[in-house]
Amino acid sequence: MKQQIILAFCFLITLGITGCQTSTARVGTANAPTANNKMAPQRVDIRGSIIMSRYDQGQVILEVEGFPSQYSRFDRAYVLVLPTTQIVGPDGQSISLSELRQGQNVAIQLRGGGQGNLVGLGVARQVWVEETN
Repeated sequence: MKQQIILAFCFLITLGITGCQTSTARVGTANAPTANNKMAPQRVDIRGSIIMSRYDQGQVILEVEGFPSQYSRFDRAYVLVLPTTQIVGPDGQSISLSELRQGQNVAIQLRGGGQGNLVGLGVARQVWVEETN
């Protein structure tokens, strides 16, 4: 009985030690370079042009018409952008919600991947404004 208690205690200690992460680093990003957040990843939920932007009570609803691509999940998406959404400008610097304009090219990651098949619906987790060609 005593050996089982000691064995269980050692198991819990080992589990606690291997599960620790620093409080300032996200899991799996301790050694990741921070420069990657300045450019949109190749695969996103929607990459396209803002065709409609509507501001209401501190948040913005975007309608984004997608560019044909195998790296984008949706052809069109309706995206809610909250004040807490991380928005990155073409220069890699954070920009405000009010700087999103019709005609801008954007790449968007949705929380939980969004919903829908060809037309997506979701809340933006991260938005990258891309250079207009």
